[in-house]
Amino acid sequence: MQSEFMKDKVVITGYGLVSSLGPNASDTWDALLSGRHGVRPIENFDARGFACKAAAQTEGIDIAGLGIHPRDARIMDKHSHMLLKAAQDAFKEAGADLNPALAGDGVLSADKIGFFAGMGMVDYNIGDLMSATVESLNAEGNLDYDAFYSGAYQDIYPLWPLSMLNNISFCQVAINLGIKGENTVFSPHADSGACAIIEGFNAVREGRAQAALAGGVSEKVSPLSLQRASWFEILNNEDMLCRPFGSERAGTVLGEGCGMIVLESLSSAKRRQVPYFAAVTGYACAYGKRADFNCPTSGAVSQAMEQALGKAGLKPSDIDLVIAHGDGTHAGDKNEMEAIHNSFSDCAERLIVYSSKGALGHMLAGSPAVDVILGIYMLRDGIIPAVCGALPPDKDVRFNVAGTGPVKKDLKRVLINATSYEGQCASMVIEKVD
Repeated sequence: MQSEFMKDKVVITGYGLVSSLGPNASDTWDALLSGRHGVRPIENFDARGFACKAAAQTEGIDIAGLGIHPRDARIMDKHSHMLLKAAQDAFKEAGADLNPALAGDGVLSADKIGFFAGMGMVDYNIGDLMSATVESLNAEGNLDYDAFYSGAYQDIYPLWPLSMLNNISFCQVAINLGIKGENTVFSPHADSGACAIIEGFNAVREGRAQAALAGGVSEKVSPLSLQRASWFEILNNEDMLCRPFGSERAGTVLGEGCGMIVLESLSSAKRRQVPYFAAVTGYACAYGKRADFNCPTSGAVSQAMEQALGKAGLKPSDIDLVIAHGDGTHAGDKNEMEAIHNSFSDCAERLIVYSSKGALGHMLAGSPAVDVILGIYMLRDGIIPAVCGALPPDKDVRFNVAGTGPVKKDLKRVLINATSYEGQCASMVIEKVD
C-alpha cells in the first residue's frame, strides 16, 4: 500500500543539534556510542533548595561565532543561543544559506522558507531586576514604589520584557537567517516540537513553502523550570538519573538542547543537488490524559502510533525501531510500554526500542527533533546506542531495550514518539531514502 504522502516525498536535507554531550550532532552521536551521558550536578544556580539537583546542561557553544549583535544579545539567553546554533547548522548543511534572498532552480527563496519551532517557557534572570529593586528599598528594607517609579525603574533595560517572550528568540533566528515564509511557535512540552515538524512537513507538502526549518529547543534549566517540573511531579528526586523503561526508574531529569531540521520535497532536493538523509512519511497526534498522573493514557499513545503508521502506509511489522518518549517516569513509561505492546502485539518481541533521555535528559520541546536527528544517524550507520540507565529493565517489558552496548541492525524505518504532561501525544515515521 502506497501512502498518500509518497507522491513526492518530503525529505530532510539538513540538521543541527546541540546537547549536553556536544555543540553539534556528530559530537553528540559519538558520545552516545561511547556510552556517555550528560547528567551532572546543576552549576549555574544554587539548587540546594530542590530535591533534584542534577540536569543535563549544555556548554561549549561559541556565542561570539553566532553573529549576534550586542544590542540583540541583551534580550537573548541560553535557549536563544541553542536555537540559533542548531538552526544555522541545519541551514548550512541544507545549502540554504548560500543566497536565500534569490529565487531559482538551485536556490531557495527567502519568502518561501517556512520556520516552525517548539519552545518552552522563558524565565527572567533575577539580575535583570536586582539593581532597580535595591534602589527602591526604604530604610526598613521594604519596597518603596514611589522610589521605584520616580527613577529606580530606569535601571531595567527597556526591552527586558521582550526577553521573556519565546517568539522573540524565534524572530531573532529568522532575521539572522533571512527567513520570510510561513512561521509558527508551538509550546511548551515535547509534543510541541513534534507539531513544529508536522507543520513544516505539511507546509512543504501543500506547496506553501519550498523548504521548512523545523524543530524545537529546550528551556534553560533555571530555578523556575526546575520548580515547574517539580510541580508536575516528574523529577527523579532519589538518585537524580533518568532510567527509561528500567525497573529502578524514579523520574526524569531536565535536559538542555535543541534540534532543527530542514524539510523539502525530494524533487526540490534533487533539483538543488543537495544530499537528503531520510524522509518523513507519516505522522499523527492524539489526546488522552490519565486522571492520576501527568501523562497520556496508553490508548492515546497507541492511537498516535497507529494513525502515523496508517498515513505512512505501513504495518507495525514494517517498523525496525521505536524511539520512545521514554522519560523514566513510572507511570509515563508504563503507559508507553503498554501502548507499544498493544500496537505492536504481533511483533513486539523483535522490536527494538530506544530512548535518548537517559543520556541527554528531558529537553521538552527540543526532544522530538533531537530524536529525529539521532534516528537519521541510526538509519545511516545501522547502529543503535545503548539506552543509559535502562538496566535492569522493567519485568513487564516485552520489546528489546539495548542496555549493555550499541546494537548493530540494518534499519529502514523508525517511529518516534513525543508526549506532553497534559495528555497530548504525537508520533512520526522517518524512512531511509534510496
